Amino acid sequence: MTDTGIPYETVVYKVAAGRRLRLLICRPEGWDAADTRSGVVWIHGGGWQGGQPEMMLRHCRLFAARGAVTFSIEYRLMLRDGQEAEPWQARGVETCIEDCRSAMRYIRRHAAELGIDPQRIAVVGDSAGGHLAVSLATMDNYDAPGEVTSDSAMANAVVNCNGIIDFTGIWKKFVPMIETGQAESDQVRAWLMRHEHAKELSPLHHVREGQPPMLILHGLLDSTVVPEEAVRFYEAYTAAGNEAELVLYPHLAHAFVLFDYKTEEQEVLKVIERIDQYLTKYNYLPFKDR
Repeated sequence: MTDTGIPYETVVYKVAAGRRLRLLICRPEGWDAADTRSGVVWIHGGGWQGGQPEMMLRHCRLFAARGAVTFSIEYRLMLRDGQEAEPWQARGVETCIEDCRSAMRYIRRHAAELGIDPQRIAVVGDSAGGHLAVSLATMDNYDAPGEVTSDSAMANAVVNCNGIIDFTGIWKKFVPMIETGQAESDQVRAWLMRHEHAKELSPLHHVREGQPPMLILHGLLDSTVVPEEAVRFYEAYTAAGNEAELVLYPHLAHAFVLFDYKTEEQEVLKVIERIDQYLTKYNYLPFKDR
C-alpha cells in the first residue's frame, strides 16, 4: 500500500466551550453522495493530552484509496503539566469519550450526504485512541449534556492498536483524586469512589454479549501498554460471546501503526495490510483484484 494524493476536507462536527472540533474526511475516487460505502474512522493517540487528527491523515488516504469514506477525529485534550488551562480543555478522559461519541453521531446523522452506510462504520484507534475506539464498542455513557442521542454512537467494528482497556491499575493516574477529610473512613470512601470511576472509564469493565467484532493488535515489546492487557481484554470479550481476533507482534513496541514515529515504514505498512484484511473480511472494503 503506497501513499495516495487523495485530498481531504474539514468539517466542524461540534463546538464545545468555544472550541470548533474537526473531522478530517477523505472521499475515494469516484465517490458519489448516492453511494452506500463503508466508513472507516481513525482516532489518534497521545495519552489523551496530545496528538492531532492530522496524525492519521495518511491512514485515511490509504483506506479511501481502498474505497471507504474515511475520517479522523479531533477531540478535546486534557491539560499537560505546565500548560495553561484553556476554557475548552477536557476535564478528564470522559470528555475525550464524549467528543468521539459526538463525532460518531455526526457521521451517522450525515450518512446520506457522506455517501456511507450508517450500519457499516468501523473505528480504528491507536493507544489512547485505541481506548476511545474500544469505548465506542463497549460503553454507552458519557454523552454531552443536551446532546441529541437518536443516532447511535457505537461502532459496527473496531480495530484496537495497543489501546488502554483498564484504568484500575497504573492508568489510574489519569483518574482524578477525590478530596477527602482526615478520618480513615473518609479516605477509604474516597479511594473506593475513585476506583469505581476508574472502572467506569475502562472498556474491560463494560464487556457484555452482543458487542461488535474487534481486531486487537499489540506488540510484545510494548512497555507503555503491556501486552497482557490485550490478552485480558481478548479473553473477556470472547468469553462474553463476541467475535474477536488477537494478533501479537513479537518484534514491535508501542504505537507501531504510526508513520514517521518509532516503527520502520515497511513494518507499519504490514500492520496496515493486516487491518485491511480484517476490514475486507467483514465487507468494509472490497476484495482486492488478484
